[in-house]
Amino acid sequence: MSVTSLVRELDSAGDLPAGFGPLLHKVPRELFVPHQIWAQLDGPYQAIDRDDDPELWLRTVYSDTPLVTQFDDGATTWPQVGERPTCSGSAPSVLGAMLAAAQLQPGHAVLEIGTGTGFTAALLAESVAPGGRVSSVEVDSTVMAMANEHLWQSGYRMVRTVVGDGALGDPGAAPFDRVIATASVQAGHLPYAWVEQTRPGGLIVAPMRTALSSGPLVVFRVNTDGTATGRAHPMGVGFMELRAQRTPSSGNHPLPWQDSAEVSDTEIDPVTVLSDPHSRWALALALPSCRYDIQDSTNERPFSLVWLRDPLSRSWATLTPSGTRWTVHQDGPRRLWDELAAGYRYWTTHGRPSRSDWSWTITPTQQTITLET
Repeated sequence: MSVTSLVRELDSAGDLPAGFGPLLHKVPRELFVPHQIWAQLDGPYQAIDRDDDPELWLRTVYSDTPLVTQFDDGATTWPQVGERPTCSGSAPSVLGAMLAAAQLQPGHAVLEIGTGTGFTAALLAESVAPGGRVSSVEVDSTVMAMANEHLWQSGYRMVRTVVGDGALGDPGAAPFDRVIATASVQAGHLPYAWVEQTRPGGLIVAPMRTALSSGPLVVFRVNTDGTATGRAHPMGVGFMELRAQRTPSSGNHPLPWQDSAEVSDTEIDPVTVLSDPHSRWALALALPSCRYDIQDSTNERPFSLVWLRDPLSRSWATLTPSGTRWTVHQDGPRRLWDELAAGYRYWTTHGRPSRSDWSWTITPTQQTITLET
């Protein structure tokens, strides 16, 4: 595998924006990938070592695959697979879509949130040359040390790198023409510092998420009055959370048959509702902090089990199939299934909108997400 094969793969899949192929040739991905990585090739994460299997390593690097370089903030060491990926190199198709959405031009000043391996910063530096500048902020000093090594060794010493909270941006290098976040932002919580540090008419490109679902890539335009308005890109993306906005672990599932749960039934199939990315996104906006899990049948439990849980209020709901209907158990301060069913009815009565049918408005004091009509 090589840069050429990767470009050919992206082109055949329709994931090669104009100019992105030559950019990948200018910035070889292998220069920004450590020798030891994790990747999902045909199943669970697999530990890959360049020294042990250089052919597999190179083939993985030049595939359209995200490459994990850190689990659990470094607490998990290679080759063990941790619980939460906390640093990675994004899939090239996703980076191509982000750079195309940013409409980069020579001479632009760009702020990147989340330096990671340094690969995106190098792509940005090439995209805004000549005359442009790139500032990249990374919260993890160990990750930044790796990125700086990659950037320096590959000749991108002009990239300004800052160790700090990405939610604060880089006020020392503002203003910027573009802000690109390679860490996901909780819907309704885009850091206003990014708006303040972007010139009027500039763009902010950020992946959105909630506790229930990863969401769309959103492109915001900053206005002269200090507001920003955003429209969703058709691409759904799944980035690691901005460190300052991480949601807490949900902990163990409660056992409803041991508690005095409220019992009801429903004809709505929760598996179908939660498996569709467009309905799930609408429900994600309706159920702040709620998470879900679909557990397949087992020998001990010959039926599916759907969990809803809110670790903040400790509310929960479970659904199990019963003929053509589903039995609902729910308990806690919130009735999570009732909220989800109401959100689903809203989604269906409004024409089953896609993730790209929502729009964002950011002001200094509030953030709203509304359905385009």
